[in-house]
Amino acid sequence: MKLTTAYLASLALVSGVLPALAEESMDQMWGDRSTKSGVETSERAALFRDGNYGMFMHWGLYSHLGGQWKDKTFYGIGEWILRQMHIPREEYMNLAREFNPSEFSAREIVRVAKEAGMKWIIITSKHHEGFAMFKSKHPFNIVDATPFARDPMKELADECRAAGLGFGFYYSHNQDWTAPGGSGGPAKNDDGSPASFDQYFKEKCYPQVDEICSNYGELAYVWFDTPGNMPAEHVKALAELVRKKQPRAMLCSRIGHGMGDYESLGDMEVPLKNHDGLWETCDTTNDSWSYAWYDQNWKDSKEVLHRVVSTVGRGGTYLLNVGPDGKGRIPTKAAGYLVESGKWIKEHPGVVYGAGPSPWGHAQPWGDVTRSGNTLNLVVFDWPTDRMIYLSGIDGDIAGATLCATDGKRVPIPVKRVGGWTAFDASAADAATVSSLAGLIEVSFAKAPKIDATLGIHPNIPTHLSCEFARVRDATYKRINWMEKFGEWKFALQVADWKPDGTAEWDVDVATAGDYHVSLTYKGEGRPVWSVTTSEGLKIQNQQAATHVYQSYPTGVIRFSKPGKHRVAVSLGEGNPNKSSLEAITFTPVR
Repeated sequence: MKLTTAYLASLALVSGVLPALAEESMDQMWGDRSTKSGVETSERAALFRDGNYGMFMHWGLYSHLGGQWKDKTFYGIGEWILRQMHIPREEYMNLAREFNPSEFSAREIVRVAKEAGMKWIIITSKHHEGFAMFKSKHPFNIVDATPFARDPMKELADECRAAGLGFGFYYSHNQDWTAPGGSGGPAKNDDGSPASFDQYFKEKCYPQVDEICSNYGELAYVWFDTPGNMPAEHVKALAELVRKKQPRAMLCSRIGHGMGDYESLGDMEVPLKNHDGLWETCDTTNDSWSYAWYDQNWKDSKEVLHRVVSTVGRGGTYLLNVGPDGKGRIPTKAAGYLVESGKWIKEHPGVVYGAGPSPWGHAQPWGDVTRSGNTLNLVVFDWPTDRMIYLSGIDGDIAGATLCATDGKRVPIPVKRVGGWTAFDASAADAATVSSLAGLIEVSFAKAPKIDATLGIHPNIPTHLSCEFARVRDATYKRINWMEKFGEWKFALQVADWKPDGTAEWDVDVATAGDYHVSLTYKGEGRPVWSVTTSEGLKIQNQQAATHVYQSYPTGVIRFSKPGKHRVAVSLGEGNPNKSSLEAITFTPVR
């Protein structure tokens, strides 16, 4: 991160300000997303490329506090409590004397990961607080500074290896809030002399990375984070150290300066469009990354499965975090939901492992698609009432379509052509035999089909079209980021800054002619007037309520007189062009 808006963004984070930051700022904070070329086909990339699903773990001294300091709750990501609650450094470091995760069980954690269907574990060896969760020559570590006096990283590494899971370390290489000279840390040494980042790097950061790369067997990953304005020569030194000590380990892009092997997207970000190259989404099971006593907002088993499939469907790998508590236990609810979704994945491994992205390049209204060779995996999360699944633009001979039931049976289902669409009829199948998490229809082809990826408007379920898929003219398409609670990043894709003739246009393929309810998701001031037109010359227009958050409002009913290709455009008829932004349009068939 250079001394620009990105650096100011980093300072704002440290001070607790919750700004709506530009996308470029967040990209720079998380690191240069460019990565090394050629790694996709390397042997060391195989686990990442084909496993597609791993466990992340945020566990540290902050877990002992669990989001609470002196009877006051910090409603943000728990690993930032030292900074955000302004806890004095010495008081925080003295908490190590109380930290005793006596119920930590590496075997239990590995059991949960395996039953969840995960293929590796990456855990925080040192987060921004500076506390090492491993045996280190630097004394601020779990073995030397706590009554626990064990090295849980050694135990977890051994259990992962025994169970056939990959293992890796997270290490905060730039930020260290307790080490003099670390970013966000004391500016002076304990003796009052000035501290420098070079000093921190040479005395703590580099030696500790050497330790984690030397003392825990073969690593699958070394996962650095928030490089900020870290000098390139230091990042290069760490990359070379990892390459020397752990030649098979993968580096994510958050090491900084384009030295990663794969791209790590923004926190909790599952993209709407397919994304090229090797990349991951890191997400968490609730809102906080580390344990927080109050945070019970768990992703249930269906949501976990949906986000796994959606990430694989976009061409990526899903890294899902759990935050063990101060005793070392994964919260029961989180573990239960992971295991339940893992049962589905184990029953249908081809949907996730070694699977490729959807040839449509985006999700479907009823679910998503992954690809295994010449088989398309249609994963249905929301069944239409008639249990007919439609797909547009398939050019290829279907060898068969099979509904996979929970009892292990595979039920052939009828397939028919509806104009340029293909319909899969699951109406006769016993609904009780289909998993409540998701249905699966496997569609096999003699050879890979050609796909027309034009956005489809489905005849039996609402179709939601993001402005990311629109062609924007005389307006500005952009992404905005903000925090709900501290550290809980959200983003929206919007069209804003409308000029008089500004439009957002979608090319669509309509399955069946007829009437459709149209609603717009927008925010705006002063009762904006939105217009929707079609390439058939139809127009609907309505004045809507002002809203400061994105909400969906009905605009009217529009008719497509024939199936096939159409163009739909949205424009701002009246209202403040600088305070009105559009996020999406939704079409719901009139029954």
